[in-house]
Amino acid sequence: MSKASGKTPGTIIEALQAYLDACPLLKGRRLRVDYLPAKPPEYMISPTPGDEILKRYCRGAAQKQYLFVLASVHWYGEDELTNLENSGFYEKLAGWMRQKTRQRALPQLPAGCTAQSLEPVSTGYLYNATATEARYQIQCRLIYYDKGV
Repeated sequence: MSKASGKTPGTIIEALQAYLDACPLLKGRRLRVDYLPAKPPEYMISPTPGDEILKRYCRGAAQKQYLFVLASVHWYGEDELTNLENSGFYEKLAGWMRQKTRQRALPQLPAGCTAQSLEPVSTGYLYNATATEARYQIQCRLIYYDKGV
C-alpha cells in the first residue's frame, strides 16, 4: 500500500518510492523521484531506459522489468572515511535488496502486477564529483509479473 494514502499504488515508481523509503538505510531521509537537490545528503530514484518485456505469456500476461537508478549526493573530498562511508552505503543497499528478495518481502505493486525480485544491476559507484560534493548511484531492476488486461 502507498504510505501516503493507504491505498494500492497506482504506478510502479510510486510503489518503489514507498518501499525504498522504508529501507532502514534511508531512515530519516527523503527519497525523491526524478529530482536530486545539490545539498547533501539527498536521495532520488529515477526510471532508466531498457526493454520492459522479459517474457510474454498467453492472453497478454508477461514477465517484465522496471529499470531504475537510486542516486544520492553526499559530502566528498580528501577525507577517506567519508568516501568509504559513501561507497559502503551502496554495498549495504545492494545486500538489503538481495535479502528482501530472498525473504520475498517485496513492494506491493499496482493491481494486476506481482513483484518477483528487486536486485542491483550494478555496484554503487561515484557518478560525478566536485571538490566538496559527490553524486553516487546504483542501477537496479524490479522484476514482476503483469497478468495483463
